[in-house]
Amino acid sequence: MSDYVLQQCDYRELLGAVAAAGGCDLVLTSPPYDDARTYGAAVSWAMDDYRVLGDAVFAALAPGGHCLMVLDGPVREWRKGFGTERSFTPWRVMLDWAERVGFRVPDRLAYGRHGVPGAYYGRFRNDWEPLLWFQRPGARGCFDRWPLVEKAKYDGRGGTGGNRTRAGDIETRRRSGRAVEEGVRHRGTYWNYGSVGSGRDPIGEATDHPARFFLPFAEDAVHCFCRPDGLVVDPFVGSGTSLVAAVRHGRRFVGGDALVRPVDGRPWVDVAEARLLADCARRKEESAT
Repeated sequence: MSDYVLQQCDYRELLGAVAAAGGCDLVLTSPPYDDARTYGAAVSWAMDDYRVLGDAVFAALAPGGHCLMVLDGPVREWRKGFGTERSFTPWRVMLDWAERVGFRVPDRLAYGRHGVPGAYYGRFRNDWEPLLWFQRPGARGCFDRWPLVEKAKYDGRGGTGGNRTRAGDIETRRRSGRAVEEGVRHRGTYWNYGSVGSGRDPIGEATDHPARFFLPFAEDAVHCFCRPDGLVVDPFVGSGTSLVAAVRHGRRFVGGDALVRPVDGRPWVDVAEARLLADCARRKEESAT
């Protein structure tokens, strides 16, 4: 089993300790949302909280390190007289962390998680959340898309792509490269994982955490943004999805959470560790059969 550390502590304490120890490869997390009402505790955040988090994450990352953060907000009447609107917080955080903190923002990503069925008056069902991607400048860092490739639906060998030249003519190019030769396609900016609570992760679902990652998402992030034997950090570890993903794939892990599970008062870090041990036992049993 990979090395891991879990602490019931404030995110500032955890990230400060990581920074003092030399930094990490990947911060993979989802902090409390603004005006959140599902945690069973008073943890709703404001913009000042996200500013403090941005400074702490920047310090905790080694040069070239990445932060992947799922962040959204509920539909509320945020501005008087405009009716209900989706929260602007993710975009404010993205701009603040880029312009004030100094992060690089390589691209815009979307975390696909189908909303629950029901009536949606005046808007569409929400099937994705902003997946904010930041990188600390100063080094190239780890970025490996190949573990995320998918089998291509069609053979792309015969296809062509158009490129306009300076003279205005369209120049056609035959598709080529490793992905075409192997019949695969690279991941796009929409990372879709289907419906919430679909039974694909029974151990994780049993924790009953109100804001749980999809395990395949956490595994994809670990593969892509953290080198083998690198360090993954989650300062809001919750039910331990990021922990399980890191340990499954040979990465070291440091996680923390200040909150407790409302139904039984156990610290979430204890729930996360129990989930990891159950996952390891299940995989060991499966490998023996």
